[in-house]
Amino acid sequence: MKFTIEVGEVEPQRVEFSFNQLLGRTVIRANGRELKKTVRLFAEPLLDVHVVDFAEKERIELKIEKQRESMFGSRYLVFVNDRLTGCFHGL
Repeated sequence: MKFTIEVGEVEPQRVEFSFNQLLGRTVIRANGRELKKTVRLFAEPLLDVHVVDFAEKERIELKIEKQRESMFGSRYLVFVNDRLTGCFHGL
């Protein structure tokens, strides 16, 4: 699953999220800079939360909640500064 969102007003940032279910790898990038990378080899949890603080000129706290729905599907909720800004569905 991959998606991209634009965040920030003073300092615009392009945030890319990618999750590879086969390899268990999650990567979060902002403007090409890697912010967080995790690898989970076994047992994907029902709820996985990623929180990242970034940006220098303005406060941006990004939280991505990955909720496993079925055997292969997931719902991704994206919060910027504690406000829901996106909802994505996919594998």
